[in-house]
This record gives sequence, structure tokens and C-alpha cells, in this order.
Amino acid sequence: MDAGDDTERGVRAPLRPKGHGPETPLDDSLQVPLLNDKECTGNKAPAVVLGFECLESTAFNGISTNLVMYLETVLHGSNLASASNVTMWFGTSYLTPIFGAIIADAFWGNYNTILVSLTIYLLGMILVTFSAFLPTATVLAGSSMFSAQTVAFVGLYLVAIGSGGVRSSLLPFGAEQFDDDNAVDRESKMSFFSWFYLCVDFGPIVSGLFIVWIQQKVSWGLGFGIATACIALGFGAFVLATPMYKRPMPAGKVPADAGTLYEVSDKADTISEPGLKEISEEEGPWRNLCAVMRGEELKILLRLLPIWATSVIVSSAYTQMNTTFIQQGNAMNTLILSVQVPAASMGSFEVVCVLTWVLLYSKVIVPALKGCGFSFGVNGEPSQLQRMGAGRLLMAVAMAVSALVEMKRLDSAARGEEITIAWQIPQYFFLAGAEVFCYIAQLEFFYAEAPDTMKSMCTSLALLTIALGSYLSSFIYAIVAAFTATAGSPGWISDNLNEGHLDYFFWAMAAMCTLNFFLYSVFAKNYKFKSQDTVLMT
Repeated sequence: MDAGDDTERGVRAPLRPKGHGPETPLDDSLQVPLLNDKECTGNKAPAVVLGFECLESTAFNGISTNLVMYLETVLHGSNLASASNVTMWFGTSYLTPIFGAIIADAFWGNYNTILVSLTIYLLGMILVTFSAFLPTATVLAGSSMFSAQTVAFVGLYLVAIGSGGVRSSLLPFGAEQFDDDNAVDRESKMSFFSWFYLCVDFGPIVSGLFIVWIQQKVSWGLGFGIATACIALGFGAFVLATPMYKRPMPAGKVPADAGTLYEVSDKADTISEPGLKEISEEEGPWRNLCAVMRGEELKILLRLLPIWATSVIVSSAYTQMNTTFIQQGNAMNTLILSVQVPAASMGSFEVVCVLTWVLLYSKVIVPALKGCGFSFGVNGEPSQLQRMGAGRLLMAVAMAVSALVEMKRLDSAARGEEITIAWQIPQYFFLAGAEVFCYIAQLEFFYAEAPDTMKSMCTSLALLTIALGSYLSSFIYAIVAAFTATAGSPGWISDNLNEGHLDYFFWAMAAMCTLNFFLYSVFAKNYKFKSQDTVLMT
């Protein structure tokens, strides 16, 4: 191997410790010895990650999309208890990525974290599926550790734990497959984040149009079984593709010296076992886990926090798609061109709108901005911060449109008429635009700006905003009920929407999102990028 190859692949670059773990190839510079085709690694490994995400998203949504109906109709839970259980489970599912990220960054690395999490994930899916064939506690005339309720909830929380580990590590793992020193890989890496988000949206479409129908019309067990088969297939494919991956070595072992590098098959470099020295327990993963206390890493995290906090507000508005939007749709005429469209099915339309916005961005919006003389930075496209700002503004627009639609609906209801649910299409369209601009750019931004030892942790912060946004939305509901539901008034959000003022609620959300946009603009304008630091992380 000549010196040029060494430079391109970073073989002689300084090596950084990462955490205890098996002897896996070091950083992006080293590959599995049996794999000699570098191009294969750069191209096919990200494709495997994207394919796996399609299956994982289908599996998770195959359970979550219709979970509240399963708890009510099969497990005989009350409406309030079922809704509460679903909310708690969703919150847990989006909190666990934080713990998965800590484990990945400080101990196991992304690859090993994904493998262990998938094992827990698959076990949970099997238990949830199995619960559909068991008698309920009601049938057993009491509680039982083998009742459907018990097995289902054990399975659900195993799924929450396993899916959290996968979410925290899969995106950073996919990004690791690209070589930042290669111009083609750098360009492919940027599109990878967009493709990854599209794969996340693949699951809701399949589950909403196919798995949900099977669960309600054929069998809950079969519907859950299909979701379980998806995660099992993804697990098998992920493991079989192992020789393609670049797997950064977790901290805990570092080369004794540069001379321990040697060549295998004249193509791949690795590190010989004798050349590795164990770092003591005090200097190993705990040092990485506490690295946030080091000055530069702490500065980076503190700079990220204001941007991250505004994302929580965006997520609280986004959750209206699963709550107040559906309530509003149920109070409308659900016929569109003589086709019955349940209010909950509009969520599938929102996913289609997401795909539309992605195409509009690359094919229409960016060329139009360039044609109008707007000048941007890298590649002539809006920066991550600019895109996130546009998403926050679009979210305010979506809430305002929702308020206008509700005003139209209330006016028609006062005349004894119903408007068609098609009036909701614009608000779902703008909501999808906010999702595309906020969340895709957010994933890129947090990964790029994260300290080197906390890539998975900071990526999982983007997921945490969804959990906190859901909790914030519930808090807002409580505040609205406390101040608007009095003895003589049912409140803004009443059981009969014709007696309430859901439009006032949407206007309040629009105002909150607008204020959030202006606050974000101040934070973004003064944000100092990691690349501007005078002291670089090593």
C-alpha cells in the first residue's frame, strides 16, 4: 500500500480511544480484513442501514399505530386508561434513546449497541404478538401473570427499551460508513440523512394502510405477527451484512504504537492483538462518559441547548396531528369524492406530503431561490440552521391554518351544515413541510455539531424532543382546561367541539410557535459552530 492510500483512508491518522469492547476495526480508517472492496463498503453498507430502517419503522408502527384500540377492544381497558398507557409507552420509547446513546458512546459502540437492542426488541415483539392469543384477566376472572395484559405490557416495554437502543445508534452508525476525506462520500452522506428520514416515514404508510386493516378485519395476532416478522427479517439482514460495515472501536483499547499496524491481503489494515493495551477501568469508559465535563465539550453542549429547546415547542405542536387534528376531523363530513376517509387516516396523507416536500425542496425550492439571487453557503443550499428556522415558521403557519379551518367548521355547524374533511388537507400539508425542514435538518445538525465522543448522545437529543413535546402538549391541555372549562363553559376543547372553541386553542398554538420562531432566530444568528472553535476536539 502506498502513501497516497494511507492518506486517503486515514490509516496513519492519530487514533483515539473510545471504550471497552471487542476488537473491532478502528474508526472509519480501518475495515474488516475479509472485505477488500472499499467501494462496496462505502455504497452498500448505508443501503443496508436504510433498508433495515424501513423494516424497523414498519415493525414499530405496526404496534404503535393502533395500540390504543388493542388496549380498549382486546385487553378491555377504559378509554382514559388506554390513552394514558399509550402516552406513557410512547414517552418511554422516546426517552430510552438517551440511555442507549450513553452506552453506545461510552461502552459498546454503535454496532454492538444495535445488536443487543435488537435482541431485546425482537423478544418484546414476540411477547406482544403472543398476548393476542392469550386469555385476558377479565376472562380469567382475576389477574394472572400469564394473562394477555401482563404479557402485552412486558412486551411493550421491552420494545420501548430495544427500539430506544436502535434509534440512538442506527443513524450515527450509518453515517460512520462514509469517509469524510472523500468528496463523493461527503456528498452522499448529506443525502443519507434525508433518505434515512424518508425510511422512518415508510413504516407509518405500510402500517396505516395494511397492518391496521389486518388487525381490525382479520386478526390482531396476524397483524402483530407481520410486524414481528419485519423486525426479525431486519435483524437477520443486519447481521449478515456485518462484513460490509466500518465499525469504530469503542474506547478502552488503544494501539501501543503506530508500528503495530500491519497489512492483510495487501488491502486492509488492522491492529494486532499484541499491539493493544488495556486501559484501566478508571481511564476507560468512565473517562469518556465524563468527558462532557471537559471544557470544549461542555461549551459545545451549552451552545446546542437553546436550539434544542426550541425543538421541543415544535414537537408539542406536531403532536396535534395525533390528537386535536383527529378530533377536528371527526366533527367533519369524512367523505372525499364519495370515498370514506377516517380522520385518523389523514396521518397517512401527511406522510405522502412529507415525500412531496422532499421532492419540492430539491427540485423546486432550491432552484427557485438560486434563480431569485439568494446566496447560500455550502453547495448553494440553505444551511441546517436556516432550514430549521423555515420549519419553525411553517409550523406556526400550520397551526394558523388549522384555526382558520376550525372557524369555517364552527360557522357551518351554526347553520346546521358539515364541511368536508378535505378542508384539513392544507394544514396537514404545512405540517409535513415543518416536519421535513425541522427534523431532517435537526438530525444533520446535531450529528455534525456533537462532540466526537458524544455523536450518539447528541443525535438522540433530537428524538428526545418528541417525548418532551408530547409531555408539554399534555401540560398545555391541562392549562387550557383549567382556565377555560368553568361551570358555565365546556372550555375550548370540549367533548362536543361545536360547543367549544378549538379555533382559540389553535390560535394560541400558532402564537406560541411564532414566538418560538423569533427566539430561535436570535439563537441561530448568534450560534457559534464547532468548526469555529480555536481549540479543536481530539
